[in-house]
Order: sequence, then C-alpha cells, then structure tokens
Amino acid sequence: MKTLLKMYREMADSGVQFRGLSLLNNADQVGKFIKRLHAQTVLDYGAGAGDAYRSPHKIYKTWGLPISSITLYDPSFKRHEKKPDRRFDVVVCSDVLEHIPEDEVPRFIADLFNHAKLGVWASVCCRPAKKFFPGTDVNLHCTIKPLEWWQEQFTQAQALFTDLDLQWELVETP
Repeated sequence: MKTLLKMYREMADSGVQFRGLSLLNNADQVGKFIKRLHAQTVLDYGAGAGDAYRSPHKIYKTWGLPISSITLYDPSFKRHEKKPDRRFDVVVCSDVLEHIPEDEVPRFIADLFNHAKLGVWASVCCRPAKKFFPGTDVNLHCTIKPLEWWQEQFTQAQALFTDLDLQWELVETP
C-alpha cells in the first residue's frame, strides 16, 4: 500500500480536499489563546491549502495579526511542504492529529512543542471520518482515541520541554 503521506498528497492535488478551513470553527478560541500569550508569530502546522488565511476569511485579522506573522506548513501541499527550522510564539494544529498513525503521535506532538516558544493550540477529531482514501477501505482518521488519551499525549510531550514554560490547549472537534 502507498504511504499515508503519498495518499494525502494525491488527495490534496485534487484541489478539493484539505483546504484548511476547519480552523475557522475555532477562530475565536485560537484568537483568545494567541492574545492571552501575547503571541506575535504563529505557525499553522498542518495548514492544508491555507484557505483560512485568504479572502474572504483572512483569519489572521480576527487574531489581530498581520499576515507576515503567519507561517503555513503542510507536507501534503508543495507550496507549504518546507518545514520551518525555527520556533514561533504559538503553533496551531487544527484537525490534523487524527491523521497521524498512532505510533508516530508522540513524535508528532513533540514536534509541535519543538516549534513553539509560548504555546500550542490544537483540535482533534475523536471519531472516524466520513471519508476514506480513494479506492480503499482505509479511513482518513487513522488514530481514533478519546480526548483524554490525546491530553495525556500532550502532557507527555510538554514534559520534554521543561526549559520552556509552554502552555497548551486541546479541544475536541464536534
């Protein structure tokens, strides 16, 4: 079977999937997190196509930030596939975690923290997706766990960064 990343890239190339709009559902909550931490820079880790940052949405305006303070990263999209090698005040990861294979979750979450100076905000869907990879019976959500399991993963990741006073917030996608 093809690797998950290759299958995600193929779906992304269709131009229909992974537009990055799920973030809009939590725009106010993310904005409050950013403001509480006085963040000036944001990395959207798993931004999809980044449509939430373009017209008509321009989510960064809701957060009171200029577009120049936002960096988008998503390995499924060529224009966002280069992973930054620096830290940002806040790392945002919206509806991505459930797409990570379970054995890669600890490393993935640690990488979110590794890119943050002040905090990590994330949302996770804890149920199967309505969609499957084309031509397969493989659900797009490959790690389906209760919110408490995900919270424990974040607690463990945070413990790796005791030199920083990193805050995190994790919400479940309804």
